[in-house]
Amino acid sequence: MWRITVVTIYSDERLDRSIGGWEMPVSWVQSINPVFIIVLSGVFAALWTRLGDRQPSSPIKFALGTTIMGVAFLLFLPLAGGGPHSTPLLALAGILLVFTVAELLLSPVGLSLSTKLAPHAFHTQMVALFFLSVALGTALSGTLAQFYSADTETVYFGVLGAVAIVLGLALAAAARPISRLMGGVR
Repeated sequence: MWRITVVTIYSDERLDRSIGGWEMPVSWVQSINPVFIIVLSGVFAALWTRLGDRQPSSPIKFALGTTIMGVAFLLFLPLAGGGPHSTPLLALAGILLVFTVAELLLSPVGLSLSTKLAPHAFHTQMVALFFLSVALGTALSGTLAQFYSADTETVYFGVLGAVAIVLGLALAAAARPISRLMGGVR
């Protein structure tokens, strides 16, 4: 995942991890996202349950998740160009919260769709393909992470954010035809 590489480097070089005279280890920053996932997954489950048939379609959830992911990347831009340990821990936690919201619009929805849209005899294989897509995305993010440096972070975060937003908007524009192809699966 991009967070394991770029956020670790960013946290080591740019993040002010001091809390009342104590310095949080870099590795602990990786725990922020999973804590948000644990806390917010119940909130999202309750929200989708409460909305029932009024909840957005799966393509719209994907579009929102992709767009929000792009916004999260762009949230790094005001912090770009700061010196060592110039980014407040709370700022990075806020950005990771936005990434978590995006992730919760993408990952559980994708996993659910992989079984709902699969032919009956191939549910397991479709889940495996879903996880393969996650693995490929993780490998790609590792490849993209090599382009990150403190000198290029404005371009790095700006381009990733812009691309994600454009893809999210394109997916939103294509949501109706995609929904029709899904044959009534929401």
